[in-house]
Amino acid sequence: MKFKTTILFITSIVIIFSIVSCSKTDIIPPLQFQKQLLAGTGSYQNTYHIWQLDSAKIDGSNMTLTPSQRSHKKTFTFDGGYSDTDNNTGKWEITTLNKLKQTIIYQSIVRQDSTVYDIISLNAAQMILSLKSSNGQTAIYSFKISN
Repeated sequence: MKFKTTILFITSIVIIFSIVSCSKTDIIPPLQFQKQLLAGTGSYQNTYHIWQLDSAKIDGSNMTLTPSQRSHKKTFTFDGGYSDTDNNTGKWEITTLNKLKQTIIYQSIVRQDSTVYDIISLNAAQMILSLKSSNGQTAIYSFKISN
């Protein structure tokens, strides 16, 4: 009787250990998670995200957006590509948490420019970016997910 109880106890421990060790959850590092929120996971039908300008502030004062500005959209692809509704293209990268670098090739004037935004907030529905301009003003751009 004691032998059967010991075997049952050891078997139970082995089964519990096997179940616990097999149920692993991969934890995504914060930097990778931020990239996936911006541009998708790269899996089937999640290879890009489109963000539409929702509002803007300059030094804390709300800007009135024109209809063209309100319909402005930025597309970030999982592979690092960028495009917008002004037919500009380029690439993006997040090498440091909360810093978005966009390199844009402007089609209308055939010029390339890089801008680094501070990411104030980024989730599955909204992105808020901050940019300090050369004249010292701070612009805050709020985008909503469009796709």
